[in-house]
Amino acid sequence: MSLLRATLLAIGLSVAVAPVTVRAEAAQMTPEVQDRLWAALDMPGALDVMREEGQSLTRDVEEQYLAGRGGTLWNDTIAGIYAPDLMDQMMRDGMSADLAGADTDPMLAFFESDLGQRIVSLEMSAREAFLDPDTEEAARERVRSDMLDPDRAALIDQFIAVNDLVDYNTSGAMNTNVAFLKGLSNSEFFEMGEQEILDRVWSDSDASRADTEEWLRAYLSTAYQPLSDDDIQAYIDFSVTDAGQRLNRALFVGFGEMYSSQYYALGLAVADQLAGQDL
Repeated sequence: MSLLRATLLAIGLSVAVAPVTVRAEAAQMTPEVQDRLWAALDMPGALDVMREEGQSLTRDVEEQYLAGRGGTLWNDTIAGIYAPDLMDQMMRDGMSADLAGADTDPMLAFFESDLGQRIVSLEMSAREAFLDPDTEEAARERVRSDMLDPDRAALIDQFIAVNDLVDYNTSGAMNTNVAFLKGLSNSEFFEMGEQEILDRVWSDSDASRADTEEWLRAYLSTAYQPLSDDDIQAYIDFSVTDAGQRLNRALFVGFGEMYSSQYYALGLAVADQLAGQDL
């Protein structure tokens, strides 16, 4: 269950066109099935990690745009943006809508299995470890230095390819940056039209994609280090099935919609703060 990685790249941002999402018109999942899938994927744990990442990012935003002087109003706004109940509901709504009509039995069979639960736990542990910048940088350096076993590196690359993780993560992260700039452009200090926003974000698209590729290899090689090659191959085999592809898409739809909402609100919060401060 690979998480979307969203990054904020200050003012020199980048955007890509998100993959087209086809909403099924069949009935939504039952609450019982949704709850089982939610638990099997440890979505509460995933959202906790994303909340920590987001709150860490907001401290950088506060320092860059508000000279570190956000104050009580800023803190209250950030708390609202990253409210656990709100994040939970946005993710549930986006994910369940995209999974409408899908056969969830194979998804549950895989992720409720011992291997599936181990994979989810390892992915979550690695994502938590990457909250420490030094840990992430050390993992990236192993990738840069070709320190990974070639066979294991090939399996990781195969997993990335079959799940379209570079495209999904790159477009998702960059689209959230567009959302941030749209919110920010409400400030007279950062007035931008739609085309100017797109021009700004496209200018760094190649660098963003390269960074995403490196991050994925570093993160997944860290997460899957305890797994055998057969375990990873079993995960790849599930990922190429219709159920695996539907679930992968639904996760990125849910995460993408949640991030876009958060980042627009974050940009707007900066704009509102600037309007009320003499910086």
